[in-house]
Amino acid sequence: MPTLDQLEALAASRIETTGTITEHLTGQSVATVHAAPALVTWLYERTESTPIQPLHASNSRSDPVSSERTPSRPAHQPTSRSQPMPPRAPAPNPWNEAMRRATDATAADRPGGMDEQCWDDVAMRGIVAVVLYALHLRERQPVAAIGWPAVLWQLRDDARVTELATTVLPRGGHDLSRTAAPGDPVTECWQWLTRTWDPNAPVKSAFLQPTPSCSSHDGWVPDAPEPRWGGMSRSIGTGLPDPALEVCTHWAAGVVQRQMINEQQGHHTHDRVKVTAGTHIGHRGYVRDVGWYFDNATETVDGPAGYVVDLDDIEGTEDIDADEVEACADLRWPRRPEGTLKDGPPPGLNGPLPPAKTCAEDLRELLDRASNPEVVPEQLRRAVASAHSHHHLELDWQASPGPQRFTWRVLLHWYQVTEQYADDQRADLYEVVITRHLHDAEPTHHLALSENALPELIARYTIGP
Repeated sequence: MPTLDQLEALAASRIETTGTITEHLTGQSVATVHAAPALVTWLYERTESTPIQPLHASNSRSDPVSSERTPSRPAHQPTSRSQPMPPRAPAPNPWNEAMRRATDATAADRPGGMDEQCWDDVAMRGIVAVVLYALHLRERQPVAAIGWPAVLWQLRDDARVTELATTVLPRGGHDLSRTAAPGDPVTECWQWLTRTWDPNAPVKSAFLQPTPSCSSHDGWVPDAPEPRWGGMSRSIGTGLPDPALEVCTHWAAGVVQRQMINEQQGHHTHDRVKVTAGTHIGHRGYVRDVGWYFDNATETVDGPAGYVVDLDDIEGTEDIDADEVEACADLRWPRRPEGTLKDGPPPGLNGPLPPAKTCAEDLRELLDRASNPEVVPEQLRRAVASAHSHHHLELDWQASPGPQRFTWRVLLHWYQVTEQYADDQRADLYEVVITRHLHDAEPTHHLALSENALPELIARYTIGP
């Protein structure tokens, strides 16, 4: 490797030779202020295996063609090393873009913005993000190009969201099984949306922390179970164990509806409006719901097409076309003009309550909906029918995730046989309600005579086909 003195001498020789060649060809002198740093840098970057070939002035002058092929750089142009090209910005990650759009939409819909520690907000944001990302994969368009009308069509119910996600996401390389390896944010979001919850889990405390204990197999693990709702706050369906996808798809649709209403300059729920045409022209009231037109051919939604309006002087609500109402600001929800029909409590609010069911009527309803009424013996039926009062308690409400998706709810119906309560003067019946979905229209009901029979009864009806 040459020494520094040798490198400086060689650099000076190259600078002098280059200037002589250029001056001979162009007739102009050449400034070489930028040549020395660049040439010394080039020399230092040479490896020992690459010999340095000296350039002789006599050879350069005798070969004008080679000089024309590699003319020297003018003095006013900087070298590529002094001003490198700016790096190209990386392409946006589609999932991150979907999460960003979903976060912004959720923040605009929720009072106080998006709360990362709120179960409701995280659920709605996750559902909207999954739909945006799945449509991006299916339509092969950027996430920013996916319109809200296409998203709202998918949010008609959770069955559509499930069909879209389970069809498209695996084709995009995402494993949606519950045993998938961690690391994929799309898979982890879907697993969170489709998992079930224990509404009886302990509430997370800001003062008490779990005490670590030693395990011979897994190392240090906390003693305490997972806190309720994963340690987050929750206000939607606080007693439900069902997956967030089933609970919050309707709420996620509301997030997207707000974006579309803002774009179309429409009216939101509880907005004050005035009817400008049609049968109820001149009436005023509050928007209670928004109507949309679902186009199944294009899988998009158009609207708002109309509004469900709670008018001041008309009982109930009325469906009014969107072009027949306009905004007004005489009052704000829920106030009404004095003297109108709804300026006061609703009819029947202070009326007498209907008579309570007798124990015999309650038992008859229980037996009619049960799949196994024969388990209740005749002697117990007579005791319950003649009982003094009946009471009902919820003992448990749990769920299992897919593919064996079940929800079971355990109810205790106890009947006070005598007027004065006594432990030995009470008749108990246990009811287990089994559903396959939060919105299952045909739940099954099963009876048991003791609490000890419940585990076997639940296991029998929560095993999939």
